[in-house]
Amino acid sequence: MKNALSIKNPGNIRSFKSIPTEATVIIAFVGMFIIFSFIAPNFLTLKNIVNIFLYSTVIGVCATGMTLVIISGGLDISVGSIVALSGMVAGLTIAGTGSVPLGIMLALLTGLACGALNGVLITRFKIVPIIATLATMSIFRGAAMLTTSGQSQLVSAPAFKWLGRGYFLNTIPYCVIIMAVMFVLIGYILKYTPFGRKAYSIGGNPEASRLAGINVKFVRFIIYMICGVLTGLSGIITASQTGTAIPAAGTGLEMDAIGAVVLGGTSMNGGKGSIIGTLFGVLIFAILQNGLTLMNVMSFWQTIAKGVVLVIAVMLDVARGGGYE
Repeated sequence: MKNALSIKNPGNIRSFKSIPTEATVIIAFVGMFIIFSFIAPNFLTLKNIVNIFLYSTVIGVCATGMTLVIISGGLDISVGSIVALSGMVAGLTIAGTGSVPLGIMLALLTGLACGALNGVLITRFKIVPIIATLATMSIFRGAAMLTTSGQSQLVSAPAFKWLGRGYFLNTIPYCVIIMAVMFVLIGYILKYTPFGRKAYSIGGNPEASRLAGINVKFVRFIIYMICGVLTGLSGIITASQTGTAIPAAGTGLEMDAIGAVVLGGTSMNGGKGSIIGTLFGVLIFAILQNGLTLMNVMSFWQTIAKGVVLVIAVMLDVARGGGYE
């Protein structure tokens, strides 16, 4: 019996590993879409499909940066706090000056600065990514609370609304277009640029990359800055969608972003992954949330369901050889 198992299992593992990760996550997406089409009321309507994409924008834009980070062998759990801080900066600036472009610019610079701090702690001071970003998660959240002593800031500028609530030709939300552009941009960087190839190389084997002449610390620093800017953009979209800058915004977003990236086939060990997989991972989370809401499932159960999906994603990563010995 033992010999039979020892012969059979490796073949099964190799067979599973041979399945493209994109194919796996797309099948899961299609399956979930079909299931909710039958069991969730009003799921298969144009208005609801648009709502699914609207819900996915904040997680999606953030997940593009997280994909870069995880592919390079890193991790960033401070993104939820960066969303809150960036949104507060945008809201306070617009409310105080009336300038929407200035508010957006300062919010993006805030995200950039947060990403730079994460990069410095990880590359310069050699702090383990999860510990470094755990610390900055608390710092950034505290800073967001301090800006208004924990109070929300109403953002009523009409020019700011189009970003999160405006529609192109009264059909496609502008924020969905922004998300699509970010996915295309990061996908292009990963697949067609030397920087993208360096990210994969560093994630796969940082020491070999260093010996090959790649400045590992600099590339990782830039990746965390890119993630910070994209997360800042998520913060702007959040504030625009709600019409309010909220210090508690983005709570738990880090788990959604990481879960979407890993569910999409990016290895937690780095060196493997794709932006297409992340896109469908984001959409799976969005469909899950939307479908359960339409079925009037309590939010507590929705949180449990997302946790279960995250566990399954990690188990699939382990099955593909991405686990720890």
